[in-house]
Amino acid sequence: MRILVPLDGSATAEAVLPQVRRLLRRTPAELILLQVVPRFPPDFRTAFPGQNEEAGRYMRRMAFQFIHDGVPARGFARMGTPAETILEIAESEHVSLIAMSSHGRTGLPRWVFGSVAEKVLRASPVPVLLVRSFPPPLEGAVSRGHLEAAPFRTILVPLDGSDGALGILPGLKAFARPLDAHVVLLHVFEDSPYEPTWGMPLRPLEQAQSTLVEACIPNRTEYRKGDAALEILKVAQEEGADLIAMATHGRSGPTRWVFGSVTEKVLRGAVTPLLVARRGWPGPEESVPAGEKSAALP
Repeated sequence: MRILVPLDGSATAEAVLPQVRRLLRRTPAELILLQVVPRFPPDFRTAFPGQNEEAGRYMRRMAFQFIHDGVPARGFARMGTPAETILEIAESEHVSLIAMSSHGRTGLPRWVFGSVAEKVLRASPVPVLLVRSFPPPLEGAVSRGHLEAAPFRTILVPLDGSDGALGILPGLKAFARPLDAHVVLLHVFEDSPYEPTWGMPLRPLEQAQSTLVEACIPNRTEYRKGDAALEILKVAQEEGADLIAMATHGRSGPTRWVFGSVTEKVLRGAVTPLLVARRGWPGPEESVPAGEKSAALP
């Protein structure tokens, strides 16, 4: 497994690192740490002289922390546009996962890293692990050291009742098995003025259960009714989920589960890390095939 971790020199962007360390406790991986130094038009390389050198030193220092712990790691800086450069490196390095914080800063001016994360989510051919950079309320908060030592035990997987949503399962199996995690499958019935009495989508959910059982991954199914994003967040809290795994597209009754609606709402409201994968994700051992271009940015 090869994990790309974009950083920008800020503590907010580094909020993803404890979650990466949680993965590394059970999943052997190589880390690629990247800082993108933005290029400013029209005729000068960067806004601040020496920023490339500073970023390079920071990347080497961060990589050494993982190397010291016995984790293969490389760190380097690249000049370019953040989202596009992240996707280019993901392709050229054949990574199997991108792990990043939802907010951060680059250089001296502040910028919304969420917009970069959104572009990466929309275009990445590999799963993206997103972590909110700001901490949850202090009440009941877990220290960084305890968090890094805590294994991933519970993975919440919202499904929308369609056959297409099952495309996330092959990758989920490969991801969950090394973690010894159990999976909670969730289907939310959304109120609809168009189809007020459509039936329970048993077959796809039973197939999901059967697929996980065959992979020796313990699981169960929860059914809820209401707003999909709100119910996902509620169940994640009730179950003490360590991770929410979602596909980027789906169908729920008469409505579409697109990134701009359910997934984005969950990302904005979740304190739980969010793993977003395209349907058909083959698993963390697979990487971006050489020569395969990332999907076009909107």
